[in-house]
Amino acid sequence: MTSTLLIILIVVLYSFQTLFCTLYTNKYPGKAENASPVFCVLESIAIVVFTWAWIGFKFELSPLTLLFSVLNAVALFGYNTSLIKASAKGSYAFLNVSLLFGGILVPLLYTTAFLGDTLQWYQYLAIALMLVSFVLMNYKEFKLKDTPWTYYIFCALLFICNGMYGTLLKMQSDYDVSQKNEMIILTYGIMGVIAFIQLAFKEKKDTFKAFRLSKKAVLPLVLCLISAALAINILVLVIPMVNTAVLFTVENGGVLLLSAVYSFVFFKEKPQATTIIGMIVSAVSITMLSI
Repeated sequence: MTSTLLIILIVVLYSFQTLFCTLYTNKYPGKAENASPVFCVLESIAIVVFTWAWIGFKFELSPLTLLFSVLNAVALFGYNTSLIKASAKGSYAFLNVSLLFGGILVPLLYTTAFLGDTLQWYQYLAIALMLVSFVLMNYKEFKLKDTPWTYYIFCALLFICNGMYGTLLKMQSDYDVSQKNEMIILTYGIMGVIAFIQLAFKEKKDTFKAFRLSKKAVLPLVLCLISAALAINILVLVIPMVNTAVLFTVENGGVLLLSAVYSFVFFKEKPQATTIIGMIVSAVSITMLSI
């Protein structure tokens, strides 16, 4: 019961992060391409400080946790970079499906092939239904005509990086669950440094100008950072409790489902038939996985 409530909380928090990040991006006053690296730097600071306080300002680190953290920081950096590059080259809907598939299938492959985890037949069916729902909810925006081949490379990188992020969290948890929060601190700390270096290399003398935010951008940014910091710390708490494939399927599907609802309510998007069907399929999948 406890794990179920925590998973629901994780889904709500990550959906809030998505919503507030969209609002922040829309209100960001600088160059559009700088919204993401600026967010990554500020997110890293917020999560590092919040997580360190969460564990009472202690810090214990083993060499293997350090290795997992560096690899996960690289995965996060690859995710953010690929997301920006792919968004500029082609359909956001297709890249969204790519990263969502990766977030489920890569951890599933790891736990099945290396840990010997197995699911009930209806759970595999539920995961397959969730993948179908991803396609249905994004189908109306699939526009792949005249898309350059490099777009598909970045989509493949999104698939891998998003999947490896969850997989490395699982691997570290299996190795030493007591250092799960330290991994978050290092992962986001390193990612933030990488993002700042990338921004500084691009903007040079105008680097710090990119961090000048309008009043309209500050509130959604703060709410986004709070949601993200809470969500990741609760996520690593739940990972040892629940089958990883089930957890990430419910998390990714639940977030997308709520994000679709937010788009209708807050952004006045008109629901399409395929979107509604996808939402229903997603809800059925989550119900099956909750049995």
